[in-house]
Amino acid sequence: MGKRQLAVGLIVMLSAALFAGCSSKPSVRHSTSDRQPVLVYYKSQALPPEFAPAGPTLIAYGTGTVYQQKGRYQYVGGKLSTRELDDLLSSVVDAGFFALKGDQGKGAPGGVTDHVAVTLTGLSNSVEAPEGTGGAFGEVVRTLEAFKIPGATSYTPTMLTLHAAEYTGSQPFNGKTVAWTAEAAVLATAADSGVTSVSGATAQQVWKQLGDSYDPKGGVAFSAAGKTYEQVYAIPVFPLPGV
Repeated sequence: MGKRQLAVGLIVMLSAALFAGCSSKPSVRHSTSDRQPVLVYYKSQALPPEFAPAGPTLIAYGTGTVYQQKGRYQYVGGKLSTRELDDLLSSVVDAGFFALKGDQGKGAPGGVTDHVAVTLTGLSNSVEAPEGTGGAFGEVVRTLEAFKIPGATSYTPTMLTLHAAEYTGSQPFNGKTVAWTAEAAVLATAADSGVTSVSGATAQQVWKQLGDSYDPKGGVAFSAAGKTYEQVYAIPVFPLPGV
C-alpha cells in the first residue's frame, strides 16, 4: 500500500470513529443501589387524603427495578435493562430537566401538582409544577406518563403506612361499612395515633382489602372488634436511603 493510500485509509478510519463517537450517547451515570431511586414522579393534591392518595406514579432505581402506579391500589413492577433505564433517564435529561427551577408556579386551590426528582452521579434536581404545565417540564411529565414497563407484572407492596380514624358520630355511619378482615389490632393502632407502619404479609392483606373496597368518593368505613373506622387509607412505602 502506497503512502497516499495509507493516508486516505487513516482519514476514513478516523472519520468513522469520530462519527460513531458523536452519534452514540454515553451511559448516564447514577447510583446502582437498590435503595436509592434515580427517578421519582408523583402527583399531589390539596384535598382530604382519602380523595387525594399519595404514592409515586413512577419510581425507578439504578439497578433497573421500577414500579408504576396504574390505579389507587394497583401497582405493577419490572426490571429495566441498563439500556432501557439509560434511555428513560436520557429522555428526561435531554428535555432540559436539570436547567429547570424547582418551583414552576402554583396551581389553583385543590388543583393537582406534578413532582419529578432525578438523582444522577454529581447531579440532582427536584421540580414541581401545576398539572398541565407546558414547556420542558410538561415534556418530561408526558414522557413519564407515557412510559410503560416492559414485561410488567402486578406488584403488592410489602411495606405501607396505614391511616385511620375511629368513627365517633352519634348516628350510624352514613355510607358503606365493610368488615375488616386483616388484623383488627393494626387498624386500632392506626386510629390511636392517626397512622402506623405495616409490613410483610399483613401489609399485603391490608392493601388487597383496601383495593377491593375502594370507593373514589371516599364513602367507605370498616368495622372491627365492635368499632367503626373511617378515613382508612394506605400509602405504599418504597425503598429509600435509611428505609
